[in-house]
Amino acid sequence: MKIILATLITTLAAYAQACCAQDVTMSVFSQQQTSNEFHQQTVQPSWLIGNKGEPQLMGFTQITRTQQHLDNSLSIDQVLGFGLHQQITPFLYTQVLVTEQDGGQSAVKVGVEF
Repeated sequence: MKIILATLITTLAAYAQACCAQDVTMSVFSQQQTSNEFHQQTVQPSWLIGNKGEPQLMGFTQITRTQQHLDNSLSIDQVLGFGLHQQITPFLYTQVLVTEQDGGQSAVKVGVEF
């Protein structure tokens, strides 16, 4: 239910942004990690909605695919999240995110990052 609600909120935010003709930025982050025991690939499409320099609505989906070499098993984990993002300088930004963790529990993350 939380996944459906988060997807609905992100979709409605994107639709509202399109109606208001504000800027939308989409980025796709990808990471791969391989060892003797497993191969892991993570893809995270992220959307920033709003004017740069002001607080922007942020939505993302993070999909992690892990393949174990020893028993040839495959697991796929998906995390949804949304929140506020503000770019302060080209190297400094703040975020307040609400995400879903393992087991369906919600988590709030607050960060100032470079």
